[in-house]
Amino acid sequence: MLQSNVHQFFVDENDGETIKKYGIQTTATTIPLLDAEFLFEGAEDVVADVEAINRFLWDEEEYLVLNVIYKNRKNGNKLIVALTKHQKKLLKLADVLLTVKGDQHLSEQWRAVGRAIRCYFEGKLTAMEAEKLCVSIEPAIMLQRMLSKALEIHENKIVVAGYNRNHGLVAEVTSMAVIEYIKKILGAPSSGYVIKDGVLSAATFGAPQKRMRFVIIGIKKERASEGVDLPKGMVAEDNFNTVWNAISDIEDVEPSSAVSVGNEGVVLLPKKVNGLGGQLRDSKKLYNHVATDTTPEALERFKAIQQGANFHSLAPELRTTYSDPKRTQNTIYLRLNYQEPSGTVVNVRKSMWIHPVKDRALSVREAARLQTFPDSFIFCGTKDSQYQQVGNAVPPILAKAIAEHLYRYLDDDNDCNPVSPARLNKSTD
Repeated sequence: MLQSNVHQFFVDENDGETIKKYGIQTTATTIPLLDAEFLFEGAEDVVADVEAINRFLWDEEEYLVLNVIYKNRKNGNKLIVALTKHQKKLLKLADVLLTVKGDQHLSEQWRAVGRAIRCYFEGKLTAMEAEKLCVSIEPAIMLQRMLSKALEIHENKIVVAGYNRNHGLVAEVTSMAVIEYIKKILGAPSSGYVIKDGVLSAATFGAPQKRMRFVIIGIKKERASEGVDLPKGMVAEDNFNTVWNAISDIEDVEPSSAVSVGNEGVVLLPKKVNGLGGQLRDSKKLYNHVATDTTPEALERFKAIQQGANFHSLAPELRTTYSDPKRTQNTIYLRLNYQEPSGTVVNVRKSMWIHPVKDRALSVREAARLQTFPDSFIFCGTKDSQYQQVGNAVPPILAKAIAEHLYRYLDDDNDCNPVSPARLNKSTD
C-alpha cells in the first residue's frame, strides 16, 4: 500500500518551503469531521476555534466509558452488562453534563445525554429499552469525535483552506503522497543519494510469516557509483518456514496469564530442536510466555475454529462479539495452521489469534517466535504493550538481511565498490 497514493501526509504550516524546493506534488483533499445528520448551525465556527473545542471536549475517560456503551448498541445482552459494569462512572458523567451551562447546541446535547443516563438508571427506562439510551447518546458520541479530530488538526498545524458542509462537515486540506515525499527528497541531486525501493517478503528470508514490507534504501552516491539494489530473499516458497518450525517445540509449555510470572521465565527441559526453532531457542528460560486469559465465551469459539479458519467460520450464534460481524476482518479469531507460514503478525492479542492445536490465545513469546526474535530477547511493559511491541517490529531475520546487504556498500578505501563477501564474512564473524 505504501507504494501507492493511499498513504498521505497532510500539509502543515512548515511544509511550504520543502514542497517548493523539491517540487512535491500536492492534492486537495478533505478530512471528514461530522456526518450530515448531526450537523448544527455554527459547527464550522466551533471546529475552527481551539478555545471552543477545548471548552466542549470531554476528557478521555469520560468519552471512553460512553463509547463502550455505544459500541455495544447492537448486542442487547452485552449492552446491559456494559451499562451495569459502568453504572458508577456513567452516573458521575451524567452529574457533570447536567451542570453544563449555555444555550449552544453542544451544551444542550450534553445535558440531554445527562438526562438520558439518569432516566435509565432511575428505572424510567426498562432493561429492554436500553437501546433507546444509545439513540440518545449517539449525537454526543459523534460530536465528541468531531471535536477530537478538529483538535488534532490544530495541534498538528495542518493547513486548512476552509470548512464546508456539502456532505457533512469536512475540513478542506492539502495532502502529499508519503512515497513521493520520500523519493523527491532522497532522490534530489542536492541530497546526494541513489535510491531503490520495492516490496520484500519476510518469508523469503526465512521468517515463518508472509509479511510483505515496502522498503526504500538510500546510499550516498560516492559509496554506490553503480547504483544500489535491494537484498534478495533466497528461500523458495516450497521451503518456507512454517508455524510448526517456529513454535511446535514449546506447545506443551503452559503460558502464564500474569506478566510478572512470564517475565521471570519458564525453565525449559533440554530438548533437541532443529531448524528455525533451534536457532531461536538460545536461552535456558522461556521469557514472555504470557497470554490473555480465555473467557468461557472465547473458549467456546476457540474449540469451534479449525486450523487456518477464523471468526467467519463460526456458527451465527457464536458470532456475537462484534456489532457488525460481516465487516470483521479475516485475521480476527484466526487459528494458525501449523503447516503454513502465518500471516502478518500484528497485535495478536487484539486480533485474538489462536494456537494451532491448543484452545488458547497465542502468547507473546509465540508471536515473537513468528517474528524470529530469539528467546533471549525479553520484552518489557504491560501485557498489551508486549504484544504491541512484537506486532510493530520488523522481523529480525529480515532486518539482519537488510543490514548485511547495506554493509556491502561500506568501503573503507573509498573505491566505490561494494565490500567483497570475503571481507564481509570476516568482519561479521
